[in-house]
Amino acid sequence: MHYLDYNEQRQHRTGDFPLAYYPVDRRHERYRMPMHWHREAELIRVESGRLQLYVDNRALTLEAGDLAVIGEGVLHGGEPEECEYGCVVFDAGMLMREDACKRELKPVLGHILHLKGDAIAREPALCLGVGGLYDAVRAGVAGNELDVLGALYRAFGALSRRREAALLDVAAPQFSQKAEQLKPALEYIETHYGQQITLDSLARLSGLSPKYFCRFFRTIVHRSPIDYVNYYRVECASHFLSTTDMTVAEIAQHCGYNDSSFFIKQFKKYKGTTPKQYRN
Repeated sequence: MHYLDYNEQRQHRTGDFPLAYYPVDRRHERYRMPMHWHREAELIRVESGRLQLYVDNRALTLEAGDLAVIGEGVLHGGEPEECEYGCVVFDAGMLMREDACKRELKPVLGHILHLKGDAIAREPALCLGVGGLYDAVRAGVAGNELDVLGALYRAFGALSRRREAALLDVAAPQFSQKAEQLKPALEYIETHYGQQITLDSLARLSGLSPKYFCRFFRTIVHRSPIDYVNYYRVECASHFLSTTDMTVAEIAQHCGYNDSSFFIKQFKKYKGTTPKQYRN
């Protein structure tokens, strides 16, 4: 399941209902959240531990009880620290069928919100709205679509009433527009991670000089481009180790490593264990 690919082409749905819930812990194959974007909006709530969330040019630290609201098309990723978190990904259009709802929701979904857990706890309506939504999706979306939709409206009703106090505009429009330039490079990594990837080719895709691209990429992604290519390759290798019977050597080759020994070294660097130990 490639829930956290860079440019998610598939829609996030449960059956015919345009919402999906993803609980993530250390056992999840995409425990770490690579930089990605999708057409849907997303709610991320940390259940335990800490999640360092990168959104455009800002780093947010989410702790237990914190909630982040991310609008459609926004580039984001994260590094968990002994963390469990839940992601609700949904088509915001289903909440905006009435003009009155659209007027209330657009200011919320047009920005990035970071709400602290203690602030949520102090607001009864917000606490009930967010808590009720996560209770509903954890109970299962299929067969409970009306309950989930009602909980989603209640949560966003409470968020709309508190948006002035809770709003965090993560990126100025000009900077966000520049961040869009990275998307072709990230998409290229996604589709060509098994091949040779050079800094020059990534910079060219983004329309930037290699020197500026490298500096700008690190500002947004918080890794150098080549470091991120290796990181992404290891994440893909983890997926194949978990879901296929391919040998370690075959996976290394498939993920762009001609030298199995170097692949094992890189895997251990990012995962803290060898590929064989990870599979076991």
